[in-house]
Amino acid sequence: MRLDFVEPVPKEAEVISPEDVAKMLETALTNDLDLLPYLVFGFFCGVRPVGELTLLQWADVDLQHRNVTIRYAVSKTKRRRFIKISENAIAWLRAYQQRGGRCEGPIVGYDENALRARREKNRGAAGIIHWPNSAMRHSYCSYWLAMYKDINKLVLQSRHSSVDTMWRHYHRGTTEAEAEKF
Repeated sequence: MRLDFVEPVPKEAEVISPEDVAKMLETALTNDLDLLPYLVFGFFCGVRPVGELTLLQWADVDLQHRNVTIRYAVSKTKRRRFIKISENAIAWLRAYQQRGGRCEGPIVGYDENALRARREKNRGAAGIIHWPNSAMRHSYCSYWLAMYKDINKLVLQSRHSSVDTMWRHYHRGTTEAEAEKF
């Protein structure tokens, strides 16, 4: 008996449009304030949504110096990293604070099942039909690379293991014009 191995065809990283991201953020700001930081850190900092983001604490966030520290114990790769918080992320987090959002303890204050349900409810209320796998992280990496064009810095911030893999997945994943909207 002979086994034939089939090479998988790599898929393009799918992103959420800047307009749909804005709809989700606005919906969370209005209807589910506690979900907003999860979306902000996922979309604008590329924190892995399962594992890292669900373990992230507000003490890991320095809004004054615009940094998020992903601790060794939180990191999927078990390596500490620092992520620069963008101006748009700061603006959304300030809006969150102004509406009375809490900034102590865990960023995500509920279990993964409740988180999934809340995210799905938000997505539906915002009118987003399609949610690709790893949508927030892929959006962050694709838009960041299109905007700043520095693959090495992106690898450091996202703590991906390979420049080559990052380049293949995210180079030309979106346009610079779309990245500016994001």
